[in-house]
Amino acid sequence: MANKEIQSGQQSGGADAPPDIEAELPLPEPTPQKSGTSRSRRFLTWYGGHKKWSIPLSVLALLLALLAIPPSRYALAGLAIKKNFTIEIKDATTLAPVSGATVSSGTASAQTDGSGKANLRLRVGHHSLTISKKYYQDSRAEVLVPIILKKPVAPVKFQATGRQVKISVKNAVSKKDLANADIKILDISAKTDKDGKALVVLPAGAASQKATLSLAGFNTAEVTIKVSDSVIAENNLTLTPAGKVYFLSKQTGKIDLVKSNLDGAERETVLAGTGKEDNQNTVLLASRDWKYLALLSRRDSDLAKLYLIETGSDKVTAIDEGNATFDLIGWSDAHFVYRVNRRGYQPWQPKQSALKSYDAVAKRITLLDETDASGTGAQDSGGIDASYENFSSIFIIGQRVMYTKSWYTVHADSSKLEDKSLGIYSINVTGSGGRSTHKSFGYMFDKSTYEQSYLNKPDQVYFQIVEKDAEAKYYVYANNQASEKSSIKDQFSDYLNGGQYNTYLQSPSGNVTFWNESRDGKNTLFVGDGQGANQKEIAKLSDYQTYGWYTEDYLLVSKDDSELYIFGKDGIKKDSEALKITDYHKPAVSYMGYGGM
Repeated sequence: MANKEIQSGQQSGGADAPPDIEAELPLPEPTPQKSGTSRSRRFLTWYGGHKKWSIPLSVLALLLALLAIPPSRYALAGLAIKKNFTIEIKDATTLAPVSGATVSSGTASAQTDGSGKANLRLRVGHHSLTISKKYYQDSRAEVLVPIILKKPVAPVKFQATGRQVKISVKNAVSKKDLANADIKILDISAKTDKDGKALVVLPAGAASQKATLSLAGFNTAEVTIKVSDSVIAENNLTLTPAGKVYFLSKQTGKIDLVKSNLDGAERETVLAGTGKEDNQNTVLLASRDWKYLALLSRRDSDLAKLYLIETGSDKVTAIDEGNATFDLIGWSDAHFVYRVNRRGYQPWQPKQSALKSYDAVAKRITLLDETDASGTGAQDSGGIDASYENFSSIFIIGQRVMYTKSWYTVHADSSKLEDKSLGIYSINVTGSGGRSTHKSFGYMFDKSTYEQSYLNKPDQVYFQIVEKDAEAKYYVYANNQASEKSSIKDQFSDYLNGGQYNTYLQSPSGNVTFWNESRDGKNTLFVGDGQGANQKEIAKLSDYQTYGWYTEDYLLVSKDDSELYIFGKDGIKKDSEALKITDYHKPAVSYMGYGGM
């Protein structure tokens, strides 16, 4: 086509137009290229035009290539990745864990715990660890901190240079092994493992060494460690749980308030007797958590006063006093409930007796209820004409005080008691919400209506009510209600005839109870849930009587009304396993729910 166009142009241009030589030459054939060269050229073109993607991909490819080679893999990963690494150190001879050994790599360092393990934060890769402890040969261990966690590193054996000593530490009360107890001897330290055991190495030449044992929640103990040059000496040691128990003592000839550790150590007089105290009017009742004590004592006058002792500081505060006598009911958490019987009142005068609670935190008395009365002091042929009210049964059920009040007469016309009654009542220990009347019964003339009651379970009271000489009826107070229940008749009759019933001692939380039953002339001890059910026998054929709780973990028992012991709530197999705290002075009056305190 091009040639034809040129020729056509020549014809039209005339004979003078110069010939087009280049157009007449044949076109060169294209040079053939190798396919690999073409792809490389296209890749380079793409690479140069897509640097946003091409450069990062190149770096990634380089890293993957380097990571495929182990030496370079850890060198690169160690620049950015750290791992928690655990190593275990064991004694080369006994294979027991070595605690208190220092394991270090560069600036990273840690001490082995009771199980002989140390945890370090290290970069991934190879490390040389230095292991050292006094009376052991310094050692080195070559370890690999992997990128991906593998099986645990084999324990490192550590060679002792001194005398090996085995130490076992148990709870002095419960006899259980104590893990992580700190042991300090000379200038070395160790910790017990999960089984309460530790191996220490001490210098040769001394038959014994002084040591200090400590653990959170326990009293620090100074002990003597036996050392042997011929065998591995074994030392069985104990730690006593922290805390103080308070009790009355008459060792000085006066009735003192005393405290001691749970093993009887560090005995200290909190409130010395004055000599005016007497057996009848000196009583000590502790709150279930032992934070507060209520002490009834005749200390500085002929009349007993009611005192509060705060065990955190041993501060003594007068709760109530005056021309009156006091009947102690007990504690509901930090509220103490008691009855006041005012002296100098005549039967026809109201407010002769009062039911009160004391808030040990706010230091405040609350009047819960008091008695009423009517009549005059006029004398006639029958004498004084009066009717009056009395408190009778009083129980603490959880946060409420359940009680009864009854009316009596002194030569009064019974018609004057038509609107009077025997009643079952309850009220919150704080006084909030006012008094609840659960049941009321006919008036009492010549005591023809009366009640008897006892605490059947920690949360229920059984009643027998005889109204106007009619047949007895039976009631149960539970869940803040009083309901008739004839099915308890036989059980109540057994109680009235001297049958055994249990006094349940509640733990501080109220979730566990502790009681005893007499069997074959001895006592069988039990713990159960908050209602006294699901019982578990914890001691049998025992001479111990229940006394109380100390925290949720320990039980207090007494022997011969003069010795106080403690053991773990899991129980004992024989009496000798209990830890004696002290001898103590038992008051003449016992209080329900306080184990004869």
